[in-house]
Amino acid sequence: MNRFPKLFEPLKVNNHFTMKNRIACAPMAFALIACDPEACEKSFRKLEAPARGGDAMVSVGELDINFTDAIRIPLPPVDLSEEGSYAENQVGEYARRIHRHDAIALCEICHPGAEKMPFDETQEAIGPNDEIRPNGVHVRAMNEEDMQRITGDFVAAAQFVKRCGFDGVVIHGGHGFLFTQFLSSAYNKRTDEYGGSLENRARFPIRILKAIREAMGKEFIIELRITGDDCYTDERHGVTPEETGLFAHMLEGIVDLIQISAGIYYDAIRTHQFTSMFVPHGVNAPISAVVKKYTTLPVGVVGGINSPELMEEILENGEADYIVLGRQSLADPELANKAMRGEEARIRRCLRCFKCFPGSPEEGYTDLPFTSTELAAHVGACTVNPLANLPFDPMQLPPAAEKKRVLVVGGGIAGLQAAITACDRGHEVILAEKSGQLGGLLFFTDTDVDKPDLRNFKNMMAAEVERRDIKILLNTEVTPADLPDFEVEELIIATGSLPSCPPIPGIEKAVQSLEIYRGTAEAGRRVIMLGGGLVGAEQGLHLAKTGHEVTVVEMLPRVANDSYGMYREALALEMEKAGMILYENTRCLEVGEGWLRAALPDGTEIKLEADTVLYALGMRSVPCQELADAAGDIPVQIIGDAVRPGKVDGATRGGYLAGIKVGMEEAFRAWIGSMPG
Repeated sequence: MNRFPKLFEPLKVNNHFTMKNRIACAPMAFALIACDPEACEKSFRKLEAPARGGDAMVSVGELDINFTDAIRIPLPPVDLSEEGSYAENQVGEYARRIHRHDAIALCEICHPGAEKMPFDETQEAIGPNDEIRPNGVHVRAMNEEDMQRITGDFVAAAQFVKRCGFDGVVIHGGHGFLFTQFLSSAYNKRTDEYGGSLENRARFPIRILKAIREAMGKEFIIELRITGDDCYTDERHGVTPEETGLFAHMLEGIVDLIQISAGIYYDAIRTHQFTSMFVPHGVNAPISAVVKKYTTLPVGVVGGINSPELMEEILENGEADYIVLGRQSLADPELANKAMRGEEARIRRCLRCFKCFPGSPEEGYTDLPFTSTELAAHVGACTVNPLANLPFDPMQLPPAAEKKRVLVVGGGIAGLQAAITACDRGHEVILAEKSGQLGGLLFFTDTDVDKPDLRNFKNMMAAEVERRDIKILLNTEVTPADLPDFEVEELIIATGSLPSCPPIPGIEKAVQSLEIYRGTAEAGRRVIMLGGGLVGAEQGLHLAKTGHEVTVVEMLPRVANDSYGMYREALALEMEKAGMILYENTRCLEVGEGWLRAALPDGTEIKLEADTVLYALGMRSVPCQELADAAGDIPVQIIGDAVRPGKVDGATRGGYLAGIKVGMEEAFRAWIGSMPG
């Protein structure tokens, strides 16, 4: 019996199109990346995957409607009016691949308005108001000529999309883009017929939508993505669910679908434009529920939804008519098929860790390890899905040359993924784990209040190993002397990492922080966390949320320096809300029983006191070279933290690659070398 009847109920879009279920893939990637020979294949696969995985409707991400005041990422401009162009053929490949799997194909068209960052002197930012943005960009107030031109640009972009073979467009009207700028009473300061009342503020967006409908006909799908609430709680609050509902009512007979998002692009974390792991799943459903009261149009909702159980609940409660998945479509593009088969426990559920999209320089994130152009190619990697953004097509991977007997040493995420992949490739797999449980260092998720999704991933990975024909040996330490007894033909070493302890005077009087998670030590009410990297910051936050007063001492200029972009911002805001005390750029000099002596940035020494001093001062790889040497002529792969301590994404990807290389490493390298792009 299907456990999700509402989720798999068809939804009529218009008189020509019907969604086969209630699952849509949110606009992802950048449409014109298709014109980059080195990046296009990855982008095509990214959008084809959720269509193959059972989504009813899949949308390709941003297509700028012009390349003067609308271009948001500095990709090479194209002529959208040129029929039969290279760009038309390349962007059309998205539609062709989506259609292969009986899914509706849409492409997002957009104009950022005042949120644009001009990249050269030929470009400018325009919007409802004349102003200087906080980033120093001058925005020119649009006049009637601008509005007429931009309306025409939207129509031309829709015509380009149709020639590419898409079934319709998504108009990006949310997140502080052009439509939101006009609709928001807090932002729109015009005193002419385009400002003041909602009817006036809606005038220009409605003009654009009517023009697209008149040009494209009734069968062409128009979905409007709109901010249902800007989620500000101060005097800036402008967009409300009620006004969004009234606006949606005005659009009946013009658009086919309304997709409800939230927040503002330039303040994405505070306003929930992207939800972090610190925000409830499905946070926008109450907003879409309000909008639905005002309109007969089908209303969709996006925002941190990562399970079919929640999707069914939202639909059953009448909060939305369809569900839009963004990052979850990367985490597991097979969600729809798995839910339909009753395999929801096997879904890799999005962690909202921002690996796929950490933010962009245009949003003010200056700590990113790549430029805007590099970001466009990076978007789509995933911590829990090793197939996301691969440089090769896993669907075309040649079979293993021969079946091998392989030993995987270590049952952390890298070892689990290696065992799963090797088994699925037809090999005989033995998995040996030194401890009594699988999951490695992710044992801490059993306790941490902010990590239920990561805990689910750990448990899902362990269950995936257990459901396969893999021989699991717990409480089994593999030594060099033991190796011959296993009689294996290949060896994968995933022995992980251990906490490191630098030579700080008195450090033995402190407690390594992971011992709190293990239950071998207890933290008092007042806690000093020595080490404010990602591990120390996150564990300190957990302790602060569970009743402890937490002070973090970090030697680097900022806490969680090994993180960046939107996740680091979300973490820092959460630490602030939890009342944590931070000493950054502060060097620990000595640790004592219940105290710590440190030097502030100006050299001043301070003594901090607490009930418990914890330390989280990095990790070191577990030595494994002797085990590797003992393998002799047996092929050996060392993966995950055993190579160098890293994050979960590296373990997942490394484990996958190790699994497919079993029995064919040289052939794999040759195959990779022959792949286009």
